[in-house]
Amino acid sequence: VHLTVDGQLKNPFVNHFAFGRWFAENGLWTATAAILAVLRIDHAKDSNGDRIEVKPEFTTGVVIHPKPFRCSFESVNTAREGQLRAMTNLK
Repeated sequence: VHLTVDGQLKNPFVNHFAFGRWFAENGLWTATAAILAVLRIDHAKDSNGDRIEVKPEFTTGVVIHPKPFRCSFESVNTAREGQLRAMTNLK
């Protein structure tokens, strides 16, 4: 940590940490786009075929998360689905 010519505080480590953050964020966007290109995410259906509405519920505590809920995943494109399955089965 040092001062720049104009008297501002500069931390040389900030740029190194920011790179990892941007890399992780871009990875999440790529994964989300791949999933949405293949799957339609919708409400779950009951035995009569009617939509089950989602009731927003959250955990309590220091970190708050949504509680699990039922949903439906339907394939939009079988060719893309096959490609995605092939990518996830690589070892």
